[in-house]
Amino acid sequence: MASDLTLRIPNTFDALTTAAEETTQFLEENSAPADAVFATNLAIEELVTNIVKYGYDDTDTHEILIELAISDGLLRITISDDGHEFNPFDQPEPDTSLPAEDRPIGGLGIHFVRNLLDDCAYCRNEGRNTVTLTKKL
Repeated sequence: MASDLTLRIPNTFDALTTAAEETTQFLEENSAPADAVFATNLAIEELVTNIVKYGYDDTDTHEILIELAISDGLLRITISDDGHEFNPFDQPEPDTSLPAEDRPIGGLGIHFVRNLLDDCAYCRNEGRNTVTLTKKL
């Protein structure tokens, strides 16, 4: 059985609350395990926060598209935006062996996304950034 959810949210922090609620409800209705619900919400929060903070030079409203699809025991999460070209997975892995006070600020959110999901990919097509994540359920 396949099931999917499409969310179209504005590039605002307030929209993240609604996205998290709808994502959680969708995943729970589809019997996703708790670790998948946690990983999905963390990934959406991290990636959308980066889009809102750094993706645009204007104050216009832009649409961020979040799609979740479950099929054959696999969850696919796609996040797409029309912001500046940015591949979050091109960033270097943080050195987590250093004490917190010796590490540069930033980078941990993407580190968690990489480690909590099974596959992470980025592409730029027709002026849009698209991040695709998968998680085995």
